[in-house]
Amino acid sequence: MIAPENKNKNTVERPYVMCLMMTSVDGKILGEKWGDSRQVKKLRGKFEEIHELIGVNAWIVGRATMEKDFTDFAKPILKKGHQEIDRQDFVAAHEGASFAIAIDGDAKLGWEKPTMYGDHVITILTEKVPNAYLAHLKDIGVSYIFAGTTEINLPTALKKLRQLFGIEKLMLEGGAHINGSFLNEELIDELHQVLLPIADGTMKTSTLFEIDPKVKKKGATLLKLSNVQKMEDDVLWLTYKPKY
Repeated sequence: MIAPENKNKNTVERPYVMCLMMTSVDGKILGEKWGDSRQVKKLRGKFEEIHELIGVNAWIVGRATMEKDFTDFAKPILKKGHQEIDRQDFVAAHEGASFAIAIDGDAKLGWEKPTMYGDHVITILTEKVPNAYLAHLKDIGVSYIFAGTTEINLPTALKKLRQLFGIEKLMLEGGAHINGSFLNEELIDELHQVLLPIADGTMKTSTLFEIDPKVKKKGATLLKLSNVQKMEDDVLWLTYKPKY
């Protein structure tokens, strides 16, 4: 769970956050439910195309998205033997300045190597995670930062990403709950919605933003449309700026 926090956003030095998501016309985001026809596969490919056009070299997702789309539900690895590790941020040796970042407060992701598609892996944890888990991350060279005792504090996480890794721009790429948490904390500076000519129509599929009513701070967030680009195959690339 993401912990809400009252803050003066002008005092927090953090990356500029751009949320990039691909949706159906009814706002659904789980593309695997749309079938595997050649046309659908081509449409799903627009996401990576626009990601490359934007050109941000650091991307962040929630735990559920990371394990479903990238780590193939690998189980956490715990180093054997007694471990005593201070709750200090760990910046592993890495080359380049591209990063794959996961929000994983409960240490549920299984990491086997320190890179994802050539990007250095950073995982965002809470202080309650096991010592044996941290020991394994250190052994394989995965960087980790702490952003809360028992729940993730997003402003703290973003501040550390800027300070420790020099990340000035960050691409937020889901899932729905993480997107909603960023929106709820007013941490999204720009929204890029890749609107596909697909109607999902399912009742339970996740939407672009989902916020737990128990932590939701305000009503709806107003947006200002700053750009519309029509691409081939009737895809719309919409760019918004939130009006907090």
